[in-house]
Amino acid sequence: MKEFSIKKPASIKGYPIHRMVAALTNGAPHLWRDNGDTLTIRTAAPLDAQGLVLPEVPAGELRLFSLRACVASKVRGRHIYPPRGDHAARQAWLGKQGLRHGFEVVAVHCTSDIARVSDQSGRNFTLDATDFTGVLKVTDATAFQAALRAGVGSTGKAFGFSLLSI
Repeated sequence: MKEFSIKKPASIKGYPIHRMVAALTNGAPHLWRDNGDTLTIRTAAPLDAQGLVLPEVPAGELRLFSLRACVASKVRGRHIYPPRGDHAARQAWLGKQGLRHGFEVVAVHCTSDIARVSDQSGRNFTLDATDFTGVLKVTDATAFQAALRAGVGSTGKAFGFSLLSI
């Protein structure tokens, strides 16, 4: 799996990027993040671009990280988001994700906002958009590697969420 950085116009946003990345990777599993003027794409699909191989991170190592996630829980099929200013709930969510994905959060700062998105049928809706930055400690190298490949969190991947950067 490699990570690619591609320049893009800042005006291209949201679901159209997902469709473009899906076409670029021929439908292979991928994660992406919109950085404004660049796009980060992580995939095992062969792309005609210079990419970086994901690092192997041993247990016990500390790493700086960033993550944009949709912090939500599902109740009867509906996503429930914590209130916008409730950063303790967001940090607790990240702690639970860390247990599942082979890391513990050592220090973290988060900001939250609402992302307004639309899908291929033109349906408009909102997602929680929480940006985490901090320091993590790898506790399980295999699970952590899987998190780098598959992402952290399950909601919003089509809209550029879940890519854990270290």
